[in-house]
Amino acid sequence: MPVDLRRLRYFVAVAEERHFGRAATRLHMSTPPLSQRIRELEAELSLQLFERSSRSVRLTDAGERLLGEARAVLIAADRFEQAAQRLAVDDVMSSDMSFGFCHGSEGGAMQALRRFRDERPDVIVHPAAMTSLNIAESIGSGRMAVGIVRGAVDDVDRVATVPLARVPIDHVALPLGHPLAERDVVQISDLEDQPLLVVERSDAPHAHDMIVGYVNRLGVHPAWMTHGATQIERVFDMVAIGSGIGWLNTWQAERDSTRTDVAIRPLEPVGMWDEFRVAWRAGDTRLATAACVRVVLETCGA
Repeated sequence: MPVDLRRLRYFVAVAEERHFGRAATRLHMSTPPLSQRIRELEAELSLQLFERSSRSVRLTDAGERLLGEARAVLIAADRFEQAAQRLAVDDVMSSDMSFGFCHGSEGGAMQALRRFRDERPDVIVHPAAMTSLNIAESIGSGRMAVGIVRGAVDDVDRVATVPLARVPIDHVALPLGHPLAERDVVQISDLEDQPLLVVERSDAPHAHDMIVGYVNRLGVHPAWMTHGATQIERVFDMVAIGSGIGWLNTWQAERDSTRTDVAIRPLEPVGMWDEFRVAWRAGDTRLATAACVRVVLETCGA
């Protein structure tokens, strides 16, 4: 005869508490309905599960033998519900995907996402410009499916990555009217004493150290202008109002070559590269995730 899972939970609670009142409190119900449900279970099973007195409740031999079985059934039922919930989340995430891209990867990211949209129109992608640190944390915690990050990721247990592209940082963005904007090519030595934008180290340690190290190696002494991690559009805004000179990699220079409020010029010598990697949650077996990683690699991998 099928047994109501709810009554099994009541049976286990009374058996463990050895008291109807305490079991009722644990189950957030009153005592009389609990007692009635137990009697209904005993009637269904044609077995007496408890010996009752005015002061105590004790399991019968049959109740003792069935307690372990009841617990096993409830554990299995809980596992079933949890598996169903995970599958439901996977189904939602398979059609609704968050994609993070770090500063510098905008051009490659947008090109890849346009192709992915063509291949998988059933998947709604939510792109987000974030720091590499935040992308890795979001992927590791399951809030994000795929991302493009700069440099290695420390959380290798939760985040899987493969190399994507090594993109040279070979251009600068200058305010209109700046003397260097008249040059066809800007030399790094031309940046002596010039205001150079650099991201705060606490926001993007890899990018900060790379830029400062490059300038120091070549013996140039600029006036550093630090700023928080932001999207490339905000960097261009800072350049346009004269806050400083910005750095661009090849992807950024190609994507934003038509801007009219700044001057984009090649930089020599080339001594910095953005080392991008594509990242996803370790153990993620969803087809949409695999397809997105593949498209990113095929579209902008090098």
